[in-house]
Amino acid sequence: MPPVGDKPSLMTFLDVETVFHEFGHALQHMLTKQDEGLVAGIRGIEWDAVELPSQFMENWDTLMSIAKHYETGETFPEEIYQKLLAARNFRVGTLSLRQLKFATVDLELHSKYVPGGSKSIYDVERRVSEKTQVLPLLEEDRFLCGFSHIFAGGYAVGYYSYKWAEVLSADAFSAFEDTGLNDDKV
Repeated sequence: MPPVGDKPSLMTFLDVETVFHEFGHALQHMLTKQDEGLVAGIRGIEWDAVELPSQFMENWDTLMSIAKHYETGETFPEEIYQKLLAARNFRVGTLSLRQLKFATVDLELHSKYVPGGSKSIYDVERRVSEKTQVLPLLEEDRFLCGFSHIFAGGYAVGYYSYKWAEVLSADAFSAFEDTGLNDDKV
């Protein structure tokens, strides 16, 4: 967010999480050993391998070492940090269902949908939503108009990779947790 008045631009927890996520993508580019640009970094690999490092980086718990009050320099209060961690799991089931809906709609639209047929893309989304969402879609919902990941974003028939990468990154991160996150041998 841009600065407001005399206050500097400050980051929310989600902003920090996004920085770590994007840093995972950046590491993939910076650490590639491939000289051919079209297959270096995140190019020319499966989508779950694109998202694995970025989601992996979201797990690093460095907030307490970097978060300071911008005026006083005081560290982030432990009790608020604990609440933040608890809140991170709030509605995680609903968010999982949301990702499953996106992935299923993506697969259906790119594998079974018949353009110009009797069903619209919104009919497909509504049918999938009935199985994956707690609340029904509003009749006027047109989320698919802006779902660029599956139309213009390169994830067509691959959006499921976000969820699969989440599983892979959790498994990979647990190996670090088992060894000890601060262990120099890792």
